[in-house]
Parts: sequence; structure tokens; C-alpha cells
Amino acid sequence: MKLLIEQSDDRSEVEITIRCGAVIDPALERLIRQIRLFGYALPGKKENQTVFIRPEDIFYFETVDGKTFVYCEKDVYECEIKLYEAEQRLSSGSFVRISKSSLLNMSKLKGFQTKLNGKLEAHLQNGERLEVNRHYVAQLKERLMEARDIK
Repeated sequence: MKLLIEQSDDRSEVEITIRCGAVIDPALERLIRQIRLFGYALPGKKENQTVFIRPEDIFYFETVDGKTFVYCEKDVYECEIKLYEAEQRLSSGSFVRISKSSLLNMSKLKGFQTKLNGKLEAHLQNGERLEVNRHYVAQLKERLMEARDIK
């Protein structure tokens, strides 16, 4: 792969052009999905203040009592979108479902530990630990392998 960057004072916005062969392989498809998420931000509320949160700053989503929360490195925000909506919008990137009520950003994963009954415990970069339900372990492992193949 060749990367060309052209800088000019004449340009007011970033333009990305991808030139490739007739067939787009899975690695290139994932890269395109990541590029499409660039600039996307979710509104989150904390103490009656709305902030816009970039997907790359999110560690995970969790639904509690019908409300969706966004967990960043140090802060937690309430988000108006439903968990399934977040999954639809962000699963093309590094987000993966790990339980009925949680969505994990794999880029914030430090490691994991095998638990009883086929479950995993995800260790995040900020020190938090999340349980990966056994029904989602295979999907997580598959997505991790895909991400490894990109690098």
C-alpha cells in the first residue's frame, strides 16, 4: 500500500481518495468503514451539560435501567441513543457487543482473562474490567483476529 499526502492552503476540507484494484478485500473494507466514522461524534450528557464524544474516546457503552451510558477514560455520560443504535453505527469500527447490555471498544482493550463457564473478563486500558458473556466470546475473538490481520 502506498500513502500519499498532499497539503495545500487552497483546500478548506480533507479529501480522501482510495485507488485500488477491481476487488476490495476485507482489510480495505474495514479501513473504509473506519474512515467513514472519522468526524462522527455522539452527544452525551453529564451534569446538565451536553458534550460531543468521539468514538475513539469511548471505552464502552452500557445500558442500565433502560438508559444508555458512555464510559470514557475518566468520565461517564448519559447518551440518548439506544445500545442497538450505537452498535449499528459503530460496529463497522472497533466496537463489538460483549453482553446483552454492553458494547466494547476493542481499541481500548488491554487484555482479557478466561473465567468459568466460558466467560471472559476484559481488562481495559483505564483499569476497568468488564465481563464478556459466553454467547459473545466467539464474536469478540473473531473481531480481534480481524483487527490483528489489518496491522
